[in-house]
Amino acid sequence: MSHIAANLDMCPWPEAAARLRSEVERVWAEEGGHAPGRILRASVLMERVSPLDWLSDISGELRFYGSTRDRNMALEIGGVGVADEAVWHEPVAYEAVFKRLHATLDTSSNGLRYYGGFRFDAHSEPDDDWRSFGVSRFVIPRLELRTGPMGSQLSFHFKPDEAASGALTPFMDRLADMSFAERTWEDTFPPPRSRSDTPDEAGWTANVEVALQDFDAGSLEKIVLARKALFEFEGHLDPVTLLHRLKSATPECFHFCYMPSEAIAFVGASPERLYRREQREIETEAVAGTRMRSKDDAEDERLGAELLASDKDQREHAFVTNGIRDALAPLCEALDIKDQPSLLKLARGQHLYTPVKGTLREEAGDAAILGALHPTPALGGSPTDRALARISELEPFDRGWYAAPVGWVSRDSAEFAVAIRSGLVQPQRLALFSGAGIVKGSTPESEWEEIELKIRDFIKVLTGS
Repeated sequence: MSHIAANLDMCPWPEAAARLRSEVERVWAEEGGHAPGRILRASVLMERVSPLDWLSDISGELRFYGSTRDRNMALEIGGVGVADEAVWHEPVAYEAVFKRLHATLDTSSNGLRYYGGFRFDAHSEPDDDWRSFGVSRFVIPRLELRTGPMGSQLSFHFKPDEAASGALTPFMDRLADMSFAERTWEDTFPPPRSRSDTPDEAGWTANVEVALQDFDAGSLEKIVLARKALFEFEGHLDPVTLLHRLKSATPECFHFCYMPSEAIAFVGASPERLYRREQREIETEAVAGTRMRSKDDAEDERLGAELLASDKDQREHAFVTNGIRDALAPLCEALDIKDQPSLLKLARGQHLYTPVKGTLREEAGDAAILGALHPTPALGGSPTDRALARISELEPFDRGWYAAPVGWVSRDSAEFAVAIRSGLVQPQRLALFSGAGIVKGSTPESEWEEIELKIRDFIKVLTGS
């Protein structure tokens, strides 16, 4: 847990609400006069509570949720409201985003994090469905709940002038009425009444055949083509409930839910980290090549061995590994990449996996890292520029935040997952996005089935099958 609240005993709610109010007053009195524009952080430790249970009882404000993939960390984070926001609706450079974030982080209380993400293509404007997310959007929430194996920490973020003017009083008064009780979750969703795919099978086949012609012509080596599956529902689809069910089906993934308003949410279960940075230490990974899992141990082992021996999948994975090496080498003093991939086994799929670790050069910051890594050949293709141009030409929908960096940034560290295996939730609609890496030897039929495998976790949650 954060060292900010290390001197406080864990306590139940609503005792924690009274303590948090006192902490806000103490922090304001001790730190409020130093810089009027800074963000202050007041925290209390609580008995362990679920951020999803908490978020499910709140409406009318921005909300988000995130959880780690690492079982030894087992960290969940929920946020409500906005203490500070940095949002861009026009194309923006990574340098401008991180300059804005660090202008606040470097002068504010320790322990602060901005949470948010980017569009897949930060150089293009969003369509109507993605407009509320912006090209890039990061927030420091008004309330942040971090939960680990041993307990929870609730933090309140505010500016000194807000405390001085009394603007915080209505929000503070709501604290005692908030529910952190364990929730009984619904077992069913409204039935989907229709499904449509963009592109459809004919369009998908045509796109893959164009890619295969590009390979023969030598203009491309790999391209990642995506598909949108749109489900229409008879009733309201709650994104928090959807994520709760999705977490149970995909325990080895990063989970996220970003809700800029009540009318829309971006939800996903991603197996893939883009990168994690602690000071100058960085870790990332190559994940490419897919087989299904089997409940039969012998068959599961056979499928994994088949994946490891597949020339097509090894080539696809090598494009990603070599792309990461080429991207990070200029930014790192030292770089460690395993020679051969291993298997990353998830609930219903397994992938070729190569971990990457490095020590960054002094001048290499998050803007440079993101600019170098995103999109990796696992998300775009190779060569990157040609692949992205072809994706823009072929895909008849806006990827939005799908396959883009989502995560958090603090003063000295950052972590971003790749927002794959994800969906855009609206009251009676769910658009699922997933992609497949196309290389020489790919067939439209096999790549269509690979995407079906990747969205099966969502479909199982929706239909119970």
